[in-house]
Amino acid sequence: MKVNAAPRILIVAGLCAAALIGLVVSEGFARQSGEEVLLPMEAVDPRSLLSGHYVLLNPAQRLEPGETCPTGGDLEWVALQQSGDIYVVAGGAESREQAQLLGLPVKGHFTCIEPGEALPGVEATPGLVTLSLGIDRFHINQTEALRVEQVLREQNVDAASRAFAIVSIGRDGRGRLKGLVVDGERLELTWL
Repeated sequence: MKVNAAPRILIVAGLCAAALIGLVVSEGFARQSGEEVLLPMEAVDPRSLLSGHYVLLNPAQRLEPGETCPTGGDLEWVALQQSGDIYVVAGGAESREQAQLLGLPVKGHFTCIEPGEALPGVEATPGLVTLSLGIDRFHINQTEALRVEQVLREQNVDAASRAFAIVSIGRDGRGRLKGLVVDGERLELTWL
Protein backbone atom coordinates (compact mmCIF):
# COMPACT_ATOMS: atom_id res chain seq x y z
CA MET A 1 0.00 0.00 0.00
CA LYS A 2 1.42 3.34 -1.03
CA VAL A 3 0.68 6.51 0.96
CA ASN A 4 0.51 9.79 -0.95
CA ALA A 5 2.99 12.57 -0.17
CA ALA A 6 0.43 14.95 1.36
CA PRO A 7 -0.66 12.56 4.16
CA ARG A 8 2.98 11.70 4.92
CA ILE A 9 3.83 15.37 5.23
CA LEU A 10 0.86 15.93 7.54
CA ILE A 11 1.88 12.94 9.70
CA VAL A 12 5.47 14.22 10.01
CA ALA A 13 4.25 17.76 10.75
CA GLY A 14 1.91 16.40 13.43
CA LEU A 15 4.70 14.40 15.05
CA CYS A 16 6.97 17.46 15.04
CA ALA A 17 4.25 19.61 16.59
CA ALA A 18 3.59 16.99 19.27
CA ALA A 19 7.31 16.76 20.06
CA LEU A 20 7.55 20.55 20.36
CA ILE A 21 4.52 20.70 22.65
CA GLY A 22 6.03 17.92 24.76
CA LEU A 23 9.31 19.83 25.04
CA VAL A 24 7.59 23.07 26.09
CA VAL A 25 5.47 21.26 28.68
CA SER A 26 8.44 19.31 30.13
CA GLU A 27 10.61 22.48 30.32
CA GLY A 28 7.74 24.34 31.98
CA PHE A 29 7.34 21.55 34.52
CA ALA A 30 11.12 21.52 35.21
CA ARG A 31 11.06 25.32 35.66
CA GLN A 32 8.14 25.15 38.12
CA SER A 33 9.47 22.21 40.15
CA GLY A 34 13.06 23.44 40.54
CA GLU A 35 14.49 25.32 43.50
CA GLU A 36 14.04 29.06 42.98
CA VAL A 37 17.03 31.33 43.60
CA LEU A 38 17.55 35.08 43.20
CA LEU A 39 20.81 36.15 41.56
CA PRO A 40 21.90 39.80 41.55
CA MET A 41 22.43 41.36 38.13
CA GLU A 42 24.77 44.04 36.88
CA ALA A 43 24.52 46.14 33.74
CA VAL A 44 26.03 44.94 30.50
CA ASP A 45 27.71 47.42 28.14
CA PRO A 46 24.86 49.96 27.72
CA ARG A 47 25.45 50.26 23.97
CA SER A 48 24.41 46.63 23.50
CA LEU A 49 22.13 46.14 26.50
CA LEU A 50 18.86 46.20 24.62
CA SER A 51 18.15 44.81 21.22
CA GLY A 52 14.61 44.14 20.10
CA HIS A 53 12.22 43.10 22.84
CA TYR A 54 14.58 41.40 25.23
CA VAL A 55 17.06 42.39 27.91
CA LEU A 56 20.55 40.92 28.01
CA LEU A 57 21.18 39.35 31.41
CA ASN A 58 24.40 39.45 33.39
CA PRO A 59 24.03 37.60 36.71
CA ALA A 60 26.88 38.99 38.79
CA GLN A 61 27.75 39.68 42.39
CA ARG A 62 30.04 42.36 43.73
CA LEU A 63 32.97 41.58 45.96
CA GLU A 64 33.86 44.23 48.50
CA PRO A 65 37.50 45.21 48.99
CA GLY A 66 39.13 42.59 51.18
CA GLU A 67 36.95 39.73 49.91
CA THR A 68 38.52 37.05 47.74
CA CYS A 69 37.32 35.36 44.57
CA PRO A 70 35.76 31.91 44.85
CA THR A 71 37.89 29.12 43.38
CA GLY A 72 37.09 26.81 40.47
CA GLY A 73 35.48 29.19 38.00
CA ASP A 74 36.51 27.21 34.92
CA LEU A 75 35.02 23.92 36.15
CA GLU A 76 31.67 22.43 34.98
CA TRP A 77 29.64 22.96 38.16
CA VAL A 78 29.02 26.01 40.35
CA ALA A 79 27.96 25.90 44.00
CA LEU A 80 25.58 28.64 45.15
CA GLN A 81 25.11 29.62 48.80
CA GLN A 82 22.28 31.64 50.24
CA SER A 83 23.22 35.07 51.56
CA GLY A 84 20.10 36.75 52.89
CA ASP A 85 17.44 36.77 50.16
CA ILE A 86 19.87 36.11 47.30
CA TYR A 87 22.30 33.39 46.29
CA VAL A 88 26.00 33.98 45.70
CA VAL A 89 28.77 31.90 44.17
CA ALA A 90 30.56 29.75 46.74
CA GLY A 91 32.94 28.04 44.29
CA GLY A 92 33.30 25.70 41.36
CA ALA A 93 33.62 21.93 41.19
CA GLU A 94 34.28 19.15 38.69
CA SER A 95 31.16 17.17 39.62
CA ARG A 96 27.70 17.71 41.01
CA GLU A 97 28.62 15.80 44.17
CA GLN A 98 31.63 18.04 44.84
CA ALA A 99 29.55 21.18 44.24
CA GLN A 100 26.87 19.88 46.59
CA LEU A 101 29.42 19.85 49.40
CA LEU A 102 29.79 23.63 48.96
CA GLY A 103 26.12 24.52 48.42
CA LEU A 104 23.36 24.28 45.81
CA PRO A 105 24.88 22.74 42.64
CA VAL A 106 24.11 24.20 39.20
CA LYS A 107 25.68 23.46 35.82
CA GLY A 108 27.73 26.44 34.63
CA HIS A 109 30.88 28.40 35.32
CA PHE A 110 31.96 31.81 36.55
CA THR A 111 34.69 34.38 36.15
CA CYS A 112 36.00 36.65 38.85
CA ILE A 113 37.81 39.97 38.97
CA GLU A 114 39.53 40.49 42.32
CA PRO A 115 38.74 43.67 44.27
CA GLY A 116 41.41 46.35 43.96
CA GLU A 117 43.33 47.25 47.09
CA ALA A 118 43.53 50.78 48.37
CA LEU A 119 46.75 52.55 47.50
CA PRO A 120 48.02 55.94 48.59
CA GLY A 121 45.70 58.42 46.89
CA VAL A 122 43.55 55.67 45.35
CA GLU A 123 40.42 54.17 46.88
CA ALA A 124 39.83 50.43 46.96
CA THR A 125 37.59 49.14 44.16
CA PRO A 126 35.06 46.31 44.36
CA GLY A 127 35.51 43.07 42.44
CA LEU A 128 32.96 41.19 40.38
CA VAL A 129 31.93 37.53 40.05
CA THR A 130 30.07 36.97 36.75
CA LEU A 131 27.99 33.80 36.52
CA SER A 132 27.31 31.96 33.25
CA LEU A 133 24.44 29.45 33.35
CA GLY A 134 23.46 29.52 29.69
CA ILE A 135 20.78 32.11 30.43
CA ASP A 136 21.44 35.36 28.62
CA ARG A 137 18.12 36.92 27.58
CA PHE A 138 14.77 37.80 29.06
CA HIS A 139 12.09 38.38 26.42
CA ILE A 140 9.62 41.07 27.44
CA ASN A 141 7.53 43.81 25.87
CA GLN A 142 9.39 46.89 24.71
CA THR A 143 8.11 49.27 27.41
CA GLU A 144 9.20 46.97 30.24
CA ALA A 145 12.51 46.21 28.48
CA LEU A 146 13.31 49.93 28.32
CA ARG A 147 12.45 50.31 32.03
CA VAL A 148 14.68 47.37 33.00
CA GLU A 149 17.48 48.77 30.83
CA GLN A 150 17.21 52.13 32.64
CA VAL A 151 17.33 50.47 36.07
CA LEU A 152 20.42 48.47 35.12
CA ARG A 153 22.15 51.59 33.75
CA GLU A 154 21.41 53.55 36.92
CA GLN A 155 22.87 50.91 39.26
CA ASN A 156 26.22 51.82 40.71
CA VAL A 157 28.80 50.01 42.79
CA ASP A 158 27.98 51.97 45.95
CA ALA A 159 24.28 51.05 46.05
CA ALA A 160 22.45 47.78 46.56
CA SER A 161 21.38 45.84 43.46
CA ARG A 162 17.96 46.76 42.10
CA ALA A 163 17.64 43.94 39.56
CA PHE A 164 17.71 40.20 40.16
CA ALA A 165 17.30 37.15 37.93
CA ILE A 166 14.84 34.53 39.19
CA VAL A 167 16.38 31.18 38.29
CA SER A 168 14.94 27.72 38.86
CA ILE A 169 17.58 25.05 39.54
CA GLY A 170 16.14 21.71 38.38
CA ARG A 171 16.92 18.18 39.51
CA ASP A 172 19.12 17.87 36.43
CA GLY A 173 21.30 20.74 37.67
CA ARG A 174 20.33 23.13 34.88
CA GLY A 175 19.40 26.71 35.62
CA ARG A 176 16.21 27.90 33.91
CA LEU A 177 15.14 31.53 33.87
CA LYS A 178 11.76 32.15 35.50
CA GLY A 179 11.79 35.93 35.42
CA LEU A 180 13.25 39.08 36.93
CA VAL A 181 12.72 41.15 40.04
CA VAL A 182 13.25 44.83 39.25
CA ASP A 183 12.80 47.42 42.01
CA GLY A 184 10.76 44.87 43.97
CA GLU A 185 8.41 44.08 41.05
CA ARG A 186 8.34 40.49 39.85
CA LEU A 187 8.29 40.02 36.04
CA GLU A 188 7.74 36.37 35.09
CA LEU A 189 7.90 34.38 31.88
CA THR A 190 4.44 33.28 30.80
CA TRP A 191 4.50 30.86 27.89
CA LEU A 192 1.29 28.95 28.43
